[in-house]
Amino acid sequence: MSRGLGRRALLGGLAGAVAASAAGAAVLHGSAGSGERAFRVGVMSNLTHAPLLAGLGAGRIARALAPLRVETRVFRAGPRVTEALIGGAIDAGTAGPAPVVIHHARHTRHGRGGLRIVAGCCSGGASLVVGRTSGIARPSDLHGKRIAVTQIGTTQDVALRMFLRDAGLRETTSGGDVTVLAISGATILEQMKRGELHGAWLPEPWATRVVADLSAIRLVDERDLWPDKRFSTAVLVTRAEDAAAPFVLRLASALEDEVTRALADPRATLAEAHAELARHVGNPGALRIFEQAAQLIDFTSDPLQASIERFGDAAASLGLCPPRPAMGLFA
Repeated sequence: MSRGLGRRALLGGLAGAVAASAAGAAVLHGSAGSGERAFRVGVMSNLTHAPLLAGLGAGRIARALAPLRVETRVFRAGPRVTEALIGGAIDAGTAGPAPVVIHHARHTRHGRGGLRIVAGCCSGGASLVVGRTSGIARPSDLHGKRIAVTQIGTTQDVALRMFLRDAGLRETTSGGDVTVLAISGATILEQMKRGELHGAWLPEPWATRVVADLSAIRLVDERDLWPDKRFSTAVLVTRAEDAAAPFVLRLASALEDEVTRALADPRATLAEAHAELARHVGNPGALRIFEQAAQLIDFTSDPLQASIERFGDAAASLGLCPPRPAMGLFA
């Protein structure tokens, strides 16, 4: 696991400049006259979001944002996080880069409005896994196969479509013969076990869980498709108008601390993230799967802007968002 570019100096300077700004009030929520205000944080139920999950579960994020009350909202897919941000249901959260750039592009005008990325969280941690009896040993074998993602518009969905296009293949909705389905991780596991699915492009720990439980084959470790094996899989994002709010900046700084902690003591972060997911989703899978999957992940405070721009350009070329989708996205 490797540390990326630090952002503390930038965050500190911005915080000082806007300490009394109205932007800070924009992200505080509570009942009138109650005196209790809440900051609503969204996070996904994937290992790639482990630093934020660990900090939320251990109470360190709450202490960093005191005296605000922190409310945690757990989502199963990135588009749900970005939809919640656009709709005002949360104040900040971590999500994969593809839904961030897609929803930003759909809700910005001339670089104004939309979303802002304020910190990085993770690089890597996604793979194409295929059934051992699927007959898939190379990209060309995907002809006529059924491949799943957890939701249309996720980072793994865009990655899969990029991969198919680069291999000269197309999905059925574009006149090809590769069927791309949107199914939950648990259902993917069951359908691959029954042979109803041939494979799936999944984030961790789901990819490793499918390999471990079904003796599936990791056909593509997505790191191998990127320069230096580095590409964004989780970033901290908020609404554009709240990007300079003091409590958003404090959350970004606290997440940087969590990334530092994850790099220094990864097993502690994995255990805390696993426990936090167990509180919210019931059964996150075995901790040993988390520990195996962590070998495919690099936690980093660097948002890895170039990879996000590439995801955005790919999403635009696929018709998922307008052209030049990342304009104005970075704080």
